[in-house]
Amino acid sequence: MPKGPYLVVGLGRAGRAAADALVEAGRVRAWDHSRAPEVGAARDALLAAGVPVRLGGDGLDMLEGIRTVVKSPGIRPDTPVIAAARRRDLLVIDELELGWRLARSPIVAVTGTNGKSTVAALLVAALSAAGRRPVLAGKTFFGPPLSAVPRDEHRTIVAEVSSYQAEASPTFLPRAAVFTNLTREHVHWHGTVAAYAAAKRRVFVRGDETVGTASINVDDRFGRDLAAAVRARGGSALAYGRSADADYRVGSVRSELRGAVVEIDAPDRAVTLRTRLPGVHNALNVAAALALADGLGLERERTLEALEAAVAVPGRFEVVAANRSFDVVVDFAHTPDGVKQTLALARELATARGGRVIATLTSFGNNDRDTREQIGRAARRGTDLLVLCAVSLRGEPGLVALAALLAGARSASGGLVECVLDRRAAIERAIGHARRGDLVMLLGRGSYTRLAHDRHGRASHLDDREVAQSLLS
Repeated sequence: MPKGPYLVVGLGRAGRAAADALVEAGRVRAWDHSRAPEVGAARDALLAAGVPVRLGGDGLDMLEGIRTVVKSPGIRPDTPVIAAARRRDLLVIDELELGWRLARSPIVAVTGTNGKSTVAALLVAALSAAGRRPVLAGKTFFGPPLSAVPRDEHRTIVAEVSSYQAEASPTFLPRAAVFTNLTREHVHWHGTVAAYAAAKRRVFVRGDETVGTASINVDDRFGRDLAAAVRARGGSALAYGRSADADYRVGSVRSELRGAVVEIDAPDRAVTLRTRLPGVHNALNVAAALALADGLGLERERTLEALEAAVAVPGRFEVVAANRSFDVVVDFAHTPDGVKQTLALARELATARGGRVIATLTSFGNNDRDTREQIGRAARRGTDLLVLCAVSLRGEPGLVALAALLAGARSASGGLVECVLDRRAAIERAIGHARRGDLVMLLGRGSYTRLAHDRHGRASHLDDREVAQSLLS
């Protein structure tokens, strides 16, 4: 445990989990700048547990007497209270670091720009088949924050780890880890792609220390260098990818709307899997999980059965059921590479049946303008008709994000481009254009259902799947 008294900064899911975990230690207080209803509910629960909580203001007066600040992942490092804590030489850690220090179970971390949730789900399936009783945690929509995981009930924790978390976790080093890929993302947070990459690297190597077993995508220079760094420090780095450097090399991938036949050339023999996850990008996710499962000593045949039976994560290439001559798919793709890969799969499937690719897209989160323009370019190049909309999950004025997406789309060749400000109306517009054989892709939100309207916490419910099903019915 870090030394108290403690201040928890940010009362989202992770911050609330950290505060709850520190209640037993005593001498904990909490602060959040927001007065959103869910933050107010967290305040009321903590007050009932005897934790002093303050909402609003800058939180600087809450630092008096504090020795350790635990921040929620979404709290920026330049937030005044965090910057002030560092100037006073207080320990500042992410909720992930607190969970790591409290955990009694081995942790398998999954990090990378794209594919984290899918790889984590595949690992949970493989570990379950091996009797390891895994629990999914970390920076995920589908499990608790790491500090909220019971510390005596599970033998393996699979944790999704973001660069936000790794950057502020000074000692976090899991038993095993997966690196999926590194493409442009979070420059608005880290400043440069190099700084973003350095945060990812911290999950695998720290000075002379390294993760024990790693599954690493070696299709780019960063992955190859990372694998070499792990091996140089005595760790086991199992390389996967499509390149000749891969120990687990993905070969043929034959995709259908709801699955694929994947060939992987493993070190001992070639294996063929019929998975429920279409696309080359998902074949790489399967290879990542297979490599780590082998590295952890799981029985191969049980692993293969588990990977074949595993279903897609909600909101990841999720087909919306409808008795129509065209199909509608919801997908979380929200980065330049994610949009490119998902639309490449959509093009493959639509072309095979003589159809077009129609998509609606919004910008997820607070990406910088250049990243948004890259997303817009990738989207137009991959579609026959692109409908851009202006929804924003973080409360940023929608037209700001839309302008950057539109500028990127206009700079690329491809299909027609339309702009419809409202997300529901944009989905209706995209589906209205569909005809026999087409594939309609609703990109950027996946299974996320909270729609923020401003920075003060006003929000409403919006589920792309529900909207599409309602329109189709």
